[in-house]
Amino acid sequence: MTSLRGFAVVDTETTGIRPGYRHRIAEIAVVHVDFSGEVTDEWSTLVNPDRDLGPQAIHGIRAAEVRRAPKFEQFAGDVLELFRGRVPVAHNLPFDAMHLRAEFARLDVDLSRYLSGGVCTMRLAGDVFPGTPRSLVECCKAVGVDGVRFHTALGDALATAQLFGRLVEGAPDLASFRLRGLPDVHGDLPSMPQGLVKPVHRQAAGHAEPHFLARLVDRVPREGKPEVDAYLAVLDRALLDRQISASEADALIDVAHDLGLHKAEVVQLHYGYLRSLAQAAWADGHVSMGERRDLEAVAALLGLVADEVDLVVREEQPTRVGRSRSQVVEVNIGGLVLRPGDRIVLTGTMRRRRSELTAEALTLGLQVISSVSRKTRVVAAADPDSLSGKAKDARALGVPVVTEDAFVRALEAMKT
Repeated sequence: MTSLRGFAVVDTETTGIRPGYRHRIAEIAVVHVDFSGEVTDEWSTLVNPDRDLGPQAIHGIRAAEVRRAPKFEQFAGDVLELFRGRVPVAHNLPFDAMHLRAEFARLDVDLSRYLSGGVCTMRLAGDVFPGTPRSLVECCKAVGVDGVRFHTALGDALATAQLFGRLVEGAPDLASFRLRGLPDVHGDLPSMPQGLVKPVHRQAAGHAEPHFLARLVDRVPREGKPEVDAYLAVLDRALLDRQISASEADALIDVAHDLGLHKAEVVQLHYGYLRSLAQAAWADGHVSMGERRDLEAVAALLGLVADEVDLVVREEQPTRVGRSRSQVVEVNIGGLVLRPGDRIVLTGTMRRRRSELTAEALTLGLQVISSVSRKTRVVAAADPDSLSGKAKDARALGVPVVTEDAFVRALEAMKT
């Protein structure tokens, strides 16, 4: 063991339990600990798993964060270097080892022998302090480790590193015996390219992305009016669930760039869209409180100031003489509306059970299907930026991807 440099404490957040069911690592952290128990380095990154994120309520990772994160194969060499010369340590090592083996096996790298020489703090805790609960949270509580952000890869790895140190302090003879009994496999790791990508980390709590209009550069207006139907079609689809996801914001930016629209033109299109909604709201001669709230929500999503809603509602009132009429565009009045016979696709691990949502939809006359086609009305997703195959197919075909909340609201509306 004298040639070793210390320990590599690793933790992963995954899309599910078993790699055999195509579950992948969505976040990984490696924390270096020396032989005195001190943390000497830390590294972590979100991972693009190229699929839906599974139990997001547990790990708290959003698709908007991981879609720009590197894929595992892009930083696998960095992980191997972080492991080199160090004993792997993890809380519930068999779980993390199972996913690490699967990820490296996809790259034709066998990590089985290296991971077999690791230390599981869950098992060690049971040996040092018999009766200690198995979970990382409870084990840390039992030995006085606190102030940790659990259920993030880095937070759990740092907690495990502290737990490991406390366990070694609590039973140095037992820990020393355990370490002497480990197979000497730290030199078996192959070499792979390193430094290909930069790690991508979770956004800080409360972080708000700048409005997508801020990403549109100001351009010199051109002569003549641009064809804007493509932009309005994407905008209408994005606003179907009264939310603009990161993926939809990207799509709007891409279309605006393709059309050569500058920021001022896009703002005018947004005003025109809001006016069309106001015209539709006035169709029955009355703007209800619900319609007013909808107008305010859309205005906020489009980056328009709240005062503009008052102005637009007044100017679009049918009885007002001499008001100006904007070009009428097709708008989704009030958001998502479903009708019997509509084809619906569900994707991701939602808050409500898939079977319950499916049964309710079928009772209301909707068709719940497993694959996306141009005839699909919407894809309801646990995360509107989902990386699932169904969500990818929907975006490629121009089928709206809506939130679970919007889908549930539409189901409730069908009952009235």
